[in-house]
Amino acid sequence: MTIYISAKLGSNRKGRFLHSIVQAQPLTSDWQSNPPQQGLLLVQGDELNQVEDWRTLYHWSMQTGCAALVVDPLTSKTDCWQAPELEIDWHLAAAPNIIDANTDGLTKLLADEITQKIVGFSGSSNATLHQIADVIHTRYIRKHSNSGLFAMTTLPLWSLNLLNHSDILLDWLNWLITHSGDTTPSIVEVNKADFIPDKKDEVVLLLIYAIPGLTAKEICQHQTVKILFDTSTLAIEQRWLDLYQYGFISENRLTEKGSNVLMNSDYWAYAELLCEQLRTGTQ
Repeated sequence: MTIYISAKLGSNRKGRFLHSIVQAQPLTSDWQSNPPQQGLLLVQGDELNQVEDWRTLYHWSMQTGCAALVVDPLTSKTDCWQAPELEIDWHLAAAPNIIDANTDGLTKLLADEITQKIVGFSGSSNATLHQIADVIHTRYIRKHSNSGLFAMTTLPLWSLNLLNHSDILLDWLNWLITHSGDTTPSIVEVNKADFIPDKKDEVVLLLIYAIPGLTAKEICQHQTVKILFDTSTLAIEQRWLDLYQYGFISENRLTEKGSNVLMNSDYWAYAELLCEQLRTGTQ
């Protein structure tokens, strides 16, 4: 998944540094009207000086596969991000000097440059990646386990201390991406030997045999079918899905497997009579 930086961030030294060491891609237009479809988007605090800006970024970031990271938040107006509908109670406070950085990774590299901490209860922070001692420099919000992610950090990600540590910065950013939901459709393997059609399934197979080529909805709306059968009790559309999934029908017709089930059922004796009734509309 791609790391993006806003067009404004991409035009200054901070953005050029991020582009250089982690290949963050600058947007070519403003993110408010044309955000990326998915990915991690870094936005500067001074781009978020209206409640609507925060609302737009927040709602975009809650989509599966999307993550927003606000950097340099001190340049924003804190009363904007505390709009009630955003449910963000964060505020910034001065961080104490960190003398002994008893940690690893990105936080260790930037410990002596952390001047602000994030105070609040909304969302979460990772004890290893997002704080040092009692100083929380990064917080994030997720709606649920497969939603996107909205985060804020006071870490100076453009620090020259990271010049030879692009891998560490990239790992830190990738954590946000991997926690922004899974956009890959889940594939459910069906064991086709597990399903045995019941009597009502056999009736549906009989109807498909008698009037092949119609969809489930068209069969339900067929006037003669509605006279001869209780279509609501049969739940034709739901049974149709099961029969299709397990290989008894295909392209609105019976497969060989479906035909075998029907021919071995009690309803096969009525198949030709039903075909005649449906053709002529007689009861």
